[in-house]
Parts: sequence; structure tokens; C-alpha cells
Amino acid sequence: MNTVEYSGLADRTAVEWNSLKNYEMFSLSADGSFPMMKVSRSKAVRLADREVMMVGSGRCFRVSLSNHPNQKPKQAPVSA
Repeated sequence: MNTVEYSGLADRTAVEWNSLKNYEMFSLSADGSFPMMKVSRSKAVRLADREVMMVGSGRCFRVSLSNHPNQKPKQAPVSA
């Protein structure tokens, strides 16, 4: 696998779990570490290991990624 780094922004204000839309990224920490994605009304996925977690309610911080990676993976030379 190639190593890719993305820039992102984490909200400074926590929001209620119910206010997140499905497939919206969030973190339980204000610094945006350990990002997760809401996948249904009661489930989230940890992006690091794709582990599904049950969620009842709570507060979290929205995370937004930039559209382009900081370092694009190097392509192998194409041979003819």
C-alpha cells in the first residue's frame, strides 16, 4: 500500500450524534484524532481498522478532509 497524508479540519464545538448525517466523519476528540464515520443511526466505523461500533448517543466533533492528499503516491514507471 502507498502512504498518503490528508489535511483535515476538526470543529472546535461538539455536536450531538443525532445531528450528524450518515457517512459524515467525526472524532470523539477535539483534535480530530482517531477519525470515525457514521454509517447508520446507531453505528459508526473506525477508519483506522474498519471496526464497526454501536453508538447510542453522545457528542462528537465533525471532521472534514481536504480534497487532495499532501503527498501523492509515486507511480511506478510504465514500461513499454
